[in-house]
Parts: sequence; structure tokens; C-alpha cells
Amino acid sequence: MNKRGILVTAAGLMALMAVSGAASAQDAGKPSSLTMLVMDSPSANGLKALAKTYQSETGIEIKFVEVPYEQLATKVILAAKSKQATYDLAQVDAGYMPQIVTAKALAPLDDLIAADKDYNYDDFPEGLKAYAKYDGVSYSVPLSTEPYLQWYRTDLYTTLGLTPAKTWDDALANAKALQAAGDIGYGGVYDASGAAYFYLSMLQSSGGRLLDPETNQPLLDAPVAKTVMARYLELAKYGTPGVESATVFDAVNSFSQLNVGQMILASGWWSTVNDTASSKSTGLVATANTPLSTDGPYEPVSSLFGWVAGISSASTHQQAAWDFLSWALSAENAGAFIDAGAPPPARISTTSNPEFLEKLPYLAAAGEATTDGLPLPRIPELSQIIAVISQNISAMVTGQKSLDDGMAAAQDAVLNILVQSGRYNG
Repeated sequence: MNKRGILVTAAGLMALMAVSGAASAQDAGKPSSLTMLVMDSPSANGLKALAKTYQSETGIEIKFVEVPYEQLATKVILAAKSKQATYDLAQVDAGYMPQIVTAKALAPLDDLIAADKDYNYDDFPEGLKAYAKYDGVSYSVPLSTEPYLQWYRTDLYTTLGLTPAKTWDDALANAKALQAAGDIGYGGVYDASGAAYFYLSMLQSSGGRLLDPETNQPLLDAPVAKTVMARYLELAKYGTPGVESATVFDAVNSFSQLNVGQMILASGWWSTVNDTASSKSTGLVATANTPLSTDGPYEPVSSLFGWVAGISSASTHQQAAWDFLSWALSAENAGAFIDAGAPPPARISTTSNPEFLEKLPYLAAAGEATTDGLPLPRIPELSQIIAVISQNISAMVTGQKSLDDGMAAAQDAVLNILVQSGRYNG
């Protein structure tokens, strides 16, 4: 195992502190342990596997505290507000980073990154660097890179002579062909809490946007938004029974256990779908780039998602916390991450490594997405927006609201959120 200078000498540590100004004076003494907030996930499993080696090399134990996904951001914020060093590091959904940063719960990392040549920051594509920033400042580093990709069953496609969809019309045609053959045409997510992620991903890949990039005006009343929603709702007709309330976990389970021909899913689910102990689809799955359509005025792009890792602003061991992140997420440890079943950070050296591509074929498409893809708007109000759009999607797919009424209600709700927060002033 390449230690990469894990242990920092006292003189070296003081020099780094002078450069960054970020580390607490208490960093001069090596801590016996660090605590990290995580969610039960492949990424957390990868960190846990590496932490054992790190402890044997440095003597520093990494303690992991698991919390439910919906509590993760809140726990990070509350810990910082209490000004108690209850944890040092956190696994963070990049989409919620603006909320956490606005609450001053994460430490800026740019000085630590710049002082650490072994981390090799230049090995990351510019799009992925930006993904870990808020307002141009690095408050995190990439932990996993999980763009939405097109997943499909190779056995079903071969039997029916289908090819991965290039456009959303192709995806709809494939869904019809799969259903006609007795298979399930599309694995969708339509629940009232998370469906908006998948709709907005389709919107971005169809030339639409949630917000005007210049003014933050909500654009759910644009023709492309309605066109994409109609397509999104139509695909539900080719889903599993009960798809109207399906969560992402339901969709993954269906894709793993049933003859679901295609779906859009974050690349980080690869190890779950291909788990030989629990999945019936192991070895029968491939990925391709998200379908792209030119229905709107913007460039069609895939959507970037994934976990990032940050350091608590309340931590008294920020340098030691960075040393662990730098080591665990290094290029040298990408293979160990993959072997632990975790999606690795999409370093350029990782997504172009033939050995890794053989183990994780989706890495090629993931690498392209980090260059050309786009995250959802990085604003603190995003969680509220996701909730209100998801609720309206649920109402539309169950027939409680018409397409027109549902889109109008979603537009009004998002507008109210942004006006009240001051994000959009008309």
C-alpha cells in the first residue's frame, strides 16, 4: 500500500497550516480517531473497507456513524451550529451541499487541496471539480461520480433486435416493443418525494432547464417542460404494476428481479444490480449514455449526480480529516474502492483505465458525463423544489391532476419558493 506520506511531520503540518489557515491548532497533535457521518451506501462501504488499512498504517481509527438519507444534511448542519466537534467528516449528496454551505457547516478546502500535490487535483475533469464547489469554492471533493445513464437488459434487447435509445422517442419505441413481447418496457420512478430528479434529468437531456441560467426564473411553463412531462408520464404506461408510487429503490429492485428492459438510473447502482447473491440480472445489464432530444432551446445534456465528501467546520482536526480523504480518494486507491463494490471518483486516470473499465463498463459513459453533463441548479432551495415537483408528478400520474393543471401548479409552487427566498425577483 502506497502511504503517500500519510503521516505529516510537525514541521510539515505547521507549513500547511500557514498556507491554508483552515486547520485548527489542535491538528498539531495526531488524533486517535476521526468520526464520519455516512449513509448506508456502496460509497460508505468503500470508505469503511479503506479505513481499516488506514488505521493499520497511521494508528488513526475512522469511526462511521450511519444516518438515514433524509437526515444526513440536517445532522451536518446541526452539528456545526452547536459548535461541537461531534464529527469530522461527512458524506454529502452534492445536490444538498448549497444548503449545508449556506449554514456554514462545511470547511473550505481549496487551500488544503492546493497544498497537497499527492492528491493530484488535476486528475479530475473540470466538470467534476465544479460539481464539488459552491459559488466557486471547494467545500467538498468527489466521493462517487454517479451520472444518470441509460441501463438496459442485453438479453432482451438481443432477442428483440433493439439497440440503446439515442433519443427519447427511441426510448418510447423500445418500451412499446418490450411490452409487446411480454416484458416490462420501462422502469420508472414516480413517487411523491423523488420523481422530480428523474423528470428534471429528462428535461435537461431534452433541451430544457428547470431555471433560466441568468435570472433563475422557473421554466416549467415553457413548452419543452410540458412536452417532456407528457413523455415522462407516457413511459409510466410501460412500467411495473404500482409504478405510480415507485421509489428509486423499487425501480432498482424491479430491474434486478424482473424482466425490465430499460431505465434511467445513477451509475452508482452498478454493484447492486450486478450482485450475484441477490440480483437475477447479473451479467445481463449494460449501460449507455442518456437519450438526448432537441425539444427545447438549450443544449441537451446528461445530468450529474453523486456523493461528495466534506470536512465539518466544527472539526478540531481538519488537517487530519483531509489527510484521510486525500489518501482514501487517491488514484492509487481507486482499485480498492471498486473491489469494495463502490463507485470510484471519476478521475481521468480511473475512467480511462482498461482494468477498471473491464470491471465497471459504465465508467466510459460516466467519464463522458463528467465532461459534458450538468448538475441540477446548485441552490439551497433545491430540496423544496424537488418536493413540490415530485408531489405534482404523483398527482398527474395517478390522475388526480391533468397535465396542464399539474404543470401550472408546479410552476407556481417553484415560483413562490424562489420569490420568497429572494432568489428570483421577477
